[in-house]
Amino acid sequence: MTAEPTGPDRTERAVNGVLLPGFEGTRVPDQLADAARAGLAGVVYFARNTPDVATTAALSTALHSISPDLLIAVDEEGGDVSRLEAVTGSSLPGAAALGAHPGGAAVSLDAGRALGRLLAATGIDLLLGPVLDVVSEPENPVIGVRAFGTTPDDVARHGTAFARGVRSAGVGVCGKHFPGHGATTVDSHVGLPVVDEPLDVVRARDLLPFARALRPEGRDAGQSVLDAVMTAHVLFPALGPAPASVEPAATRLLRELGHTGPIITDALDMGALRQLTGSVGEAAVRAVEAGADLLCLGLDPALYTESYDALSRAVATGRLTVERLEESRTRTQALVAAVRVRRSAAGAATSVDVAKEALADLSEVGAHIADAVVHVRGGRLVPLPTEAEPDVVDLRTRLDHAAGRKARHVQAAVIATWPGARVTPAEGGEVPDGEGAEAVAGELGPDEHGLAVLIARFTRYGVSADLDRMGMNRGAEFPGGVPRVASRSEPLVVITREPVPGSAERARLERLWAVRPDLVVVHTGPPGPVEDWFGTLSGGGPAVVVACGTGRANAAAAVERLRGPVDRRDSEEQRSSEQ
Repeated sequence: MTAEPTGPDRTERAVNGVLLPGFEGTRVPDQLADAARAGLAGVVYFARNTPDVATTAALSTALHSISPDLLIAVDEEGGDVSRLEAVTGSSLPGAAALGAHPGGAAVSLDAGRALGRLLAATGIDLLLGPVLDVVSEPENPVIGVRAFGTTPDDVARHGTAFARGVRSAGVGVCGKHFPGHGATTVDSHVGLPVVDEPLDVVRARDLLPFARALRPEGRDAGQSVLDAVMTAHVLFPALGPAPASVEPAATRLLRELGHTGPIITDALDMGALRQLTGSVGEAAVRAVEAGADLLCLGLDPALYTESYDALSRAVATGRLTVERLEESRTRTQALVAAVRVRRSAAGAATSVDVAKEALADLSEVGAHIADAVVHVRGGRLVPLPTEAEPDVVDLRTRLDHAAGRKARHVQAAVIATWPGARVTPAEGGEVPDGEGAEAVAGELGPDEHGLAVLIARFTRYGVSADLDRMGMNRGAEFPGGVPRVASRSEPLVVITREPVPGSAERARLERLWAVRPDLVVVHTGPPGPVEDWFGTLSGGGPAVVVACGTGRANAAAAVERLRGPVDRRDSEEQRSSEQ
């Protein structure tokens, strides 16, 4: 048996043993390879590492050949957050769609199993999911459709089932974002969210899904379905004065709930911690002091160097001990060992061919889920003609930093079906990939000038009231009536995410609705507030295709609704109202 290294080698391995960096490209950088040989705990994949499943499988094989015990983790939630399918959009609709599925938690179990097979086939060891946040704040800027629902019970049932599914395929899971990110109104990528509520409220609402996943009932009674838990950069004053990711009281609470595996921080280069600690290095030290075991870092190799140096200095000055770092490393090694056994039992293998088969299976599963969930709210949606050249206007004004970009999969699906479609804005609003991406200056969506040009064009062509796309004569509701013209204007499809009354997105929607009462909305945000957000518009609002997210599966199902006929739920509701 090899003796434990001592001196500088021991310190180097101990420090590396708590780091989980990202990196650029589809090949293993020399610096990363050296760190892996020197005890690096693992890596996090971003979209720049995973352009397709074949490349991902090859990269994972290369990394594991350098260090068999290296932990490869990825944010692959499905829906809005995808790394393995960042280019095309996710085949899996995402948590909000799963939570809304009439088939209940059994569908989440199947979805988790299908996703787990793809992850195992591409050599990934740990899914940074499921999201166990309860979206109690409808205007939450970062969680939204990434959550299974708005009640603790729904999130607990679906989250636990999804985790079981992933694990059954031979992959580890990491519940997030403890103690809960669902009640926030600030995106922790750019600022520090605060949930200033009593601890008993937090326990009953936010902690319940974590508690049930850590101590599930039924067949897994007493056996946690979470291999790791990710802490949030969210301040809970009832717990302590620091964000949970660097707050010892949050760690103690998580251990009290029964978690014995690694505690992983959200990315330390996010804005919430940068503002608090002043540097990623200091954040790394504070996170370990608070009890974290693995420290997520972004793509920039400088983040690894800064964190490594800060932790090494902390050991040299006595602020941290090698033994404390080795304790964390031991937890991670136990996780890796458990995943290896699980993968062997599942018969999973990393292979390009197997990965392609798993992706095809996931696409089939995802398409069925999306078809059952994506639906039309309000009005009687008249299908867009096959020869139409619709205008598509993206009104979303906030960037989804968790997804790494403002997803354009709805636009792509519309253009694929109606090649003559005109999209506004024409550009994609792309931002740097990675958890620490800074906010893009200015608002997204059409600017005021662009919106004015659109309204002028729509007003010029007019709308035929008796051919309103909702099948209703709405002209009398507008001053002077709606001008009748010989030829009808092309259909108008509007994409929304958070048309909250008083917001810029809502104001732009109202202006378009005033001149185009025939418009149809594809809503990519949370399904819960749809009636409040759209039903309060004049005349009861437009027809809304509720997509439950922006993934490729969601977008494809939304386009099917635009093509018609109206989906089954609407037909059933209409029949009920007529009886």
